[in-house]
Formats: sequence, C-alpha cells, structure tokens
Amino acid sequence: MYNDFPKKGEQGVRFLYFSEDPTVSCVSVAGTFNCWNHDRNYMTKTGENEWELELSLPKGRHLYKIVVNDEQWILDPRNSNISEDEQNNSSITVTEDGEVLIRTTDISEENPGYLYENFRAIESPDWIKKAVIYELHIRAFTENGFRGLTDKLTYFKKLGINVLWIMPFQEVGQEQRIGRYGDPYAVKDYYSLDRSYGTLEELKTFIREAHKQEIRVIMDWVMNRGSVDHIWTKNHPTYFTQNENKEVYYEVPNRTYFAGLNFSNREMRTAVIQAMSYWISECDFDGFRLDDSDITPFDFLSEIRTELNKVKDDLVIISQSYDEYHHLESCDLTYDGNPRLLLNEMKEGRLTQRDFAQIYQSYTYSFPQGALRMSWLEEKELSRVGSYLGQLAMPAATILLTLGGIPMLMMGQEFNESTYQTWISLFEEYKLDWEHFDESMYEHYQFLIALRTNCEAFWQGDLRFIPNPEEKVLSYVRSSRDERYLVLVNLSEEDVWVAYLGESSSRLDLSMNKEVIYRTGKAQAAALNQKESLFIQAFGTLIYKLV
Repeated sequence: MYNDFPKKGEQGVRFLYFSEDPTVSCVSVAGTFNCWNHDRNYMTKTGENEWELELSLPKGRHLYKIVVNDEQWILDPRNSNISEDEQNNSSITVTEDGEVLIRTTDISEENPGYLYENFRAIESPDWIKKAVIYELHIRAFTENGFRGLTDKLTYFKKLGINVLWIMPFQEVGQEQRIGRYGDPYAVKDYYSLDRSYGTLEELKTFIREAHKQEIRVIMDWVMNRGSVDHIWTKNHPTYFTQNENKEVYYEVPNRTYFAGLNFSNREMRTAVIQAMSYWISECDFDGFRLDDSDITPFDFLSEIRTELNKVKDDLVIISQSYDEYHHLESCDLTYDGNPRLLLNEMKEGRLTQRDFAQIYQSYTYSFPQGALRMSWLEEKELSRVGSYLGQLAMPAATILLTLGGIPMLMMGQEFNESTYQTWISLFEEYKLDWEHFDESMYEHYQFLIALRTNCEAFWQGDLRFIPNPEEKVLSYVRSSRDERYLVLVNLSEEDVWVAYLGESSSRLDLSMNKEVIYRTGKAQAAALNQKESLFIQAFGTLIYKLV
C-alpha cells in the first residue's frame, strides 16, 4: 500500500514536511540510511511552509525521524507506519524498483503485500524453526564465567531452552569507556576474550557440553563498529570511517567510544568475515546475532552468509533489523517486537482483540513467504516486561510462546527478575537477582516452552485467530497435520465467560470433544460442567487440545 509521502520521486525517495510554525528555520531527515546523522540530509524549503528532500535509498526497510531546528526529533506526520521496536520511529520499505511501501492494516492473507506476493525467504535449518532462544550476558548471569555457564546447562535444559544467545564476551575498549566495564558492544579485538570470563578452552568446553545437551549457541557480533581504540585503528585506520582530520569516529550520535567500520573497504570486509569464521571453526558456534544490522549494506550481509556457510552449512544468522529484504539472501531471522507493543495497547484499551489480530496478520503477510521473525517481550535495550505490562506479564508469556515466530527470552524474564534495566546496566557491576525467584512465572514458562517445542502445531503449524465477544480475550487455533490446539488468553482484570468463538456463520462448537491441557488459576466449579461457554480467570490462560 502507498501513502502520499514519502513516495518515489525523480531522484529517489521524496520526503515532505509542512509546518506553519514561523520559528522553524531548518528541517532534516535522520535514519538508518545515514547512521542517524541529523546534519547530513537537510530539506529544502520549497514554499512558505513546506520543506522537501529527495534521497537515493537502497532497497530495504528504513527507520527515520524528521529533525526540526536541529533539536526536535519527531515522527513523520505524513507516514502512518511506526516501527515495532518501541523506539517510535517512522518506517518505510523501498523496493528494488525504488517504490515506497507503507505498511497498513489492510494487508492480510486475502490482500498480501508486495514482498509476500513476490518473494520467498531463504530456507533455514530445521533446528531454528523449533527454537526457543535465551539471551544472556555472562557476568550478569553467573559468577564463574564460561565454567559457570557450563554448570548452568542443567538449568537451561530443565527450563526447556534449546538456543543460547551469548552477548559479547570479547575485550572491551578502554578509551572513553563509560562505567567500570564499559559497553560490552565496544569490542577492542574481535579475536580476543575478556579473561575474567575464563580461557578459550573453557569456552570450547561450554559449547561442547551445550551441544551434548542439544542446546545450540549463538554468538553476538558487533556488526558496524569497534571500540574507538580497536587494535585495527592503529594498523588499519582505513578500515574505519574518518572525519576531516583523519580521525576515526562513529557517525551515529552520542557514541564517541565507537569507531565505525568503513564498508567501502574490501580488505576490512574480508578481515571481519575471517574473524567471524574463526569463532565458528575454533569453537563451533552455531551462528551469529548481528547487532545493528539495519545500517549494514545488503551486499556485505549476503557476502557474510555465503562465506560463513562454507565453514558451517547449518548455521543461523539473526538480524537486529525489521527489514523484509534481509530474508532473501542473508538472514534467517529478523526482529519482531509487536507482541510487547500490541499487548500494551490492549492493556490501555486502545486496541481490541480484532485489532490485535488484524495488525499481527498485516506484518505476517508483508514479509516474504516463509520468513521467520524473532518475537520478544523483552530485549536488551528495553525495560522488563513485568514493569512494562504489570499483571499482563504472565498472559503475555502465553502469547509469546503459542503464537507464530521464534520466541526469545531475555535472561531472568522466566522468573520475573526485576533489577535489569537496559544493556547500560552491564557497564557497571551487575548481577541478576536470583534471590527473588517467581516460581509460578518460571513454571508457566517451563510448561509453555515444553508445549511449543514438543508439539509441531506451535512451531510450524497454521495460526487462525477466532473472534469472540470479549474485547480483551485473544483466542486462536494452532494446527498441524495431526494436532489442533485452542488457546484463549484473558488480558483483562476480570474473570470472564466466553459465550462463543467464531463468526455467526462458522462458530466453533464449544461442546466438541476437547481436553484441557493447561489452565492458570482454578476453574470455578460451575465451569467444569459448562458446555455452552468457557471460563477464564482474570489474566488467565486456557489451552485445549481439540480431539
């Protein structure tokens, strides 16, 4: 679907901004396409109250904001699509023909988007389709580094986790470091280990033992930058972006402790791929999560994929982006933060269950066929889901693990840990608070993870939303060739009776043979013999296996 602006112009994507405010003296556009540098692409004043700019943008999804008077960063008033990353950015997708796509809620199975109609995602290894991913930082998670992680494998196995994503464990730069430990993503040497975590042999032992437990291990890779004192800045300064004084720097604002990679340098690209290949061949990592890959050139991502597959043919690449085109040549998963945002809007009464289903489907059918999205309620840059959604945290877990996509948990999410703030917590001495362990939340996650990984309907089955008369109850069926499950989740603070499911012409017969396999809370005695309606407690989950 297309909006009036942004749209395809004669020389690229045409942006337009209108304001009657007489104090507006300059307007620019900053986004993933210019490293969020607001003083690079200023708009031209074309009328009394109008500013305009055409930019040549590569294919793919681009996030951006309009910057007024060099200080006020605002959403594009002419663009209705907002990013699903809780960063509140305007979003467009540019096709290979330069057309501009704006995602709208009328995209559906009956009315699929351009990417879904014309492209299919790369085929990913079977193991990632069945994955439940767990993100952790070593120092925060355990006292004893790689040996501590090895000891924790029984914990992950009991929880049901089958993929671990390890945040950066390399040496962190010293120059302009913030906090005692600095930003873990300010890597000084791609080949190094922070010795406080242990030795290379201990890392190898951890991965080897994880594989024995059928747990895959993903390495977090800092895609676009190194620390400002990275070892290459001395012997290979042309590997990095440089200012007019030939000093290495990072163009993204407020990140002076970084040096940005110069993607036009072929030697740099080769060196990065060699470093990534080293960790696969030396330690047997199962893939990479690419940090900030939304500002990485497409051809480099494709090159990485091709070369790394020569080292390990069933590796997986996770892109920290929301880009439909990343699925075509390079990446197995892109991010999906919709569950967190949509549930919050339902909590606040801005969305109904029908709205939730419509928006969810609009994303499904705007990506290439077969695209895998990594869905989450928490990720390293955002607050805990417990503080964000309150009592919705438990039903939100149900939705995360029974809807489509590949679910990801942030360390501690499963026991309702509350002290982690964002990745900035890791700059100082920080440990997860294991003393306040929410056993009921843990058991909730444990059951749902087992359900998802053991029942094909949840990890590769069809998903069908089923309307019901309660605005804050989500209901849907997950089905495969041999299994069908009905899931109901109550997002309200009231106990409810769901009187019917489905449209009047095709209602689901509530008296059908069905087996309750999971219920949070206790059923009312009257509900046990009730055939005409279903009872769900406040913030409750009810899952049936349909016989």
